[in-house]
Order: sequence, then C-alpha cells, then structure tokens
Amino acid sequence: MDASLRIFKDDERPLYVQAADAVRARMADGSLRPGDRLPSVRRLSDELGVNPATVVAAYRILAREGLLESRQGSGAFVAAGGVLPPAEYPWRAEPGEDSGGTCLDLSANAPPRRLFPLADLKRFLAEAVDLDDGRAFEYQDAAGYGPLRERLAAGLSASVAPAGGRSASPDDVHIVSGAQQGLDLAARVLLRRGDTAAVECPGYLGARDVFLAAGARVVHLPMGDDGMDLDALEELALKSPLRLVHVNPDFQNPTGRRWSPASRERLASLASRHGFFVVEDDSLSDFVPPPLSIPPVRAFDRADRVLYVKSFSKSLMPGLRLGFLEAPAGFRDRIESSKRAVDLSSNGLMQRVLFLFLKSGRLAVHAEGLRARCAESLSGMDAALAPLRDLGWSWDRPLGGLNLWLALPPGMGGARFAAGARERGVLLAPEAWFNPDPARDGHLRLSCGGLAGPEIAVAASAILDAARAGPDGRGAAD
Repeated sequence: MDASLRIFKDDERPLYVQAADAVRARMADGSLRPGDRLPSVRRLSDELGVNPATVVAAYRILAREGLLESRQGSGAFVAAGGVLPPAEYPWRAEPGEDSGGTCLDLSANAPPRRLFPLADLKRFLAEAVDLDDGRAFEYQDAAGYGPLRERLAAGLSASVAPAGGRSASPDDVHIVSGAQQGLDLAARVLLRRGDTAAVECPGYLGARDVFLAAGARVVHLPMGDDGMDLDALEELALKSPLRLVHVNPDFQNPTGRRWSPASRERLASLASRHGFFVVEDDSLSDFVPPPLSIPPVRAFDRADRVLYVKSFSKSLMPGLRLGFLEAPAGFRDRIESSKRAVDLSSNGLMQRVLFLFLKSGRLAVHAEGLRARCAESLSGMDAALAPLRDLGWSWDRPLGGLNLWLALPPGMGGARFAAGARERGVLLAPEAWFNPDPARDGHLRLSCGGLAGPEIAVAASAILDAARAGPDGRGAAD
C-alpha cells in the first residue's frame, strides 16, 4: 500500500474523512494527476482495511469538492483542474508519528503529554473495574453510563443557568467516542442530501467533511473579531433552505477568537427565526478562567434548535476518546439508533473513569492547573515572538486556550513557511489546513499551550530564524 494511503483507527476523525484526506494528499503531491483513474471502491477499501461504504463516503466528499468526477461505467477520475499545486499542500503530522525528538510539534491542538493526569488515571482505572461488579466490560447502553450522564447534565445545566437556559436532562445526554463522533451523529440526524450547512472559515475542516459526507452543500462563512459573520449567515438563511450551522464559540479553532454574549444570543435567535439548527462544538471552554466565563449558545436557545457537543480531549487527554452530545428530546431515539449503528456504545471502562474524575473533583482541579500552565505558555510565546512584529507579522494574544493565530506579512504563504520551519525543527499548522481556498493561506496556528520555558525559547528562535530567511523560511538567515 502506498505510504500516503494510510488511516489510523485511533485518530478522532471518522475513517471516511481520513480516507478522503489520504486520496487528496496523493492528488496534491502529484501521484494522482488530472484525468487519472482512482482506485475502485473495492480495491481502496481492501488497501485501507475499511468497509466499502467508507470509501464511497470519502469519494462523495472529494466529488463535492470538485476533485473527483464519475464516468458512467468507467469509475472515478481526478477532475481536470481540481488538484492543489503540490507546493501549496502542507506537510501534515500524522497521528502516532515519532519524530525521534528532533521536532517540537506546535501543530497539534492539544496539551503536551506530560500534562496528562496519569496518576489520577491509574487510580480511577482500578476503581472503575470494581465500580459496579464488572459491568464496565459488558455491552453498554448506547446512550451511555447513567451516572456519568447525570453528572454531565448537571454541569451543562449550571453553565446555561446564568442566561436562563433550559436545564439539561440526563435522558438527552448521549455519550460519544470523541467530539468528532458527536458531529457525525448530529449530521446523521439533521442532514439529508442537498441540505445546506454553514461552517466557519477558517475553521475545522473535519466538521466540513462530515457534512459533505452526509450529502450537504457546505457554505463557508467568514470569521470576524466576534465570531462568524452573522449578517452573512442571515443573508444565507434568507436565500437558501439552511439546515445546520456549525460553530466553535470559545477559542475558535484555529483563530482563538471568542464569541461575545450578544453574538451567541443573536445566533440562537436567528436559528429560531429561520428554522435552522446550530451544532455548538465546545472543546476549549474549560480553558476559560471562571471570571471570564460566558454561557454557551445553548444557554440562549428558547426553541430547541441547538445541539451541544462537548469534548474532553483537550481538558483531560485525547486518548480517553470521550465526549457527549446533548440534543433536544425530539432527537433522542434517532441519536441512540444512529449510535448503535456506528459502534454500539462508547467504552464502558473509560466512561466510568470520566465519571470518577468528575465525581471526585479531580477534573476541576486538573483543569485549573492546566489553564494556568497554558496561559503562562501563551504569554511566554507571545513575548518571545515579539521581534516578528518588526517584520510585518501581527497577532492578538487570546485570553486562554492553546493557540496563537499569527498573520503573515504580504507575500508569505503559511504552507511554504511551515515547510521551512519544519527544516528548523518546528512543526506549525498553516491556514491551508483550515481554509478550503488554497489562495487563502496567510496565517499560522501555533499550538503552544503547555510548552515549557526552554521549549518556547527553542521554538521562537527557529521561527524567527525562518522569518528572517525569506518568504518561504528556507533561505539562509542573515
């Protein structure tokens, strides 16, 4: 099997999204050229070790992006003019890849492994085995472990209460195997072929791919200082049968911006007025200092139009592979049915571990320490990169989260600069990873939350050296 055609079962992205990325990479690096025939569904499913339906969904994504065309009786082919130029395609760190300690990875939107609460994890694993006579190892309820759902419902109810939001019922909390599965389930119950879905731009393309795979027409709406352009959203809702809007209101990925209370309330009002649903993707609200906390969009929902997806991959550890989807009661049976069809249920042992983290208060203690450490790292990187401002770079330091979003000087591309920085031992995420328009690549995301002081110094030095070397970061520094 070609090295670029690999998928990873422990990656949080659905397999069909990974398959689409794998084929897209071969198109971008020139291995597949316009007019080339793509592998048959059966052949590619055998190569990747997945169900043929997974490849069908991947090819559907590529077709809707204009990268693939089907010819009756002949199969699928790379579309003419539909391939990104190889130089614009960013290097991507692959899950599980070992850099041998030679690179500092600032491309992964997650805290470093050394900040994982492993001592607590070991204790809670032992307790979870005996928690209810070994039931963790039986087939689980598709909706999830009851006591955990009760804890999560209580927490969500507390967060929406300041804005007068409707309390969450444990019956409407569905445990999912990571937030990505929550997005997938939301798409399954909301979208039908031909529906319109709106997403933030730049934004998380994993959500975009989920909606494309469901057969939706995806519209990318620009981000402003206060979140998605809601004027553009309302214009879209007036022109087309808008069905779903995906948003990431707290420290948005990749820009790090936070929606104001007014924008959150307006979005909920627009959803009620125009009849679309909002999928609120919350992965970083735990990184907000309590005095600066803002109720989620879900808190302003008066018409049952918001589905709330919460991940613990950033605030606890990615390998836990747990999150939850809270939805209006009318979706309860359809979500449980879809969950059973996907993977029967989420891991019973890990659900009990998460329950113990919450019940003991250790998750809150860990989150507090993690917030402080990440805030210190962001402040340190902000200061260390200050000389870039004299070279035409600019950025705003967020009040929390994990990332800095750097605007590059005119004429400098994020993907090319990231390649140059990699040669200096630093992995960065260019805007091309978050924007479907290859011409829009004028930013870099630096995931520096949790970096230690010496790592900040090394990373900043490499980035400054690359910035002084020329537009692509590859020349010799002056």
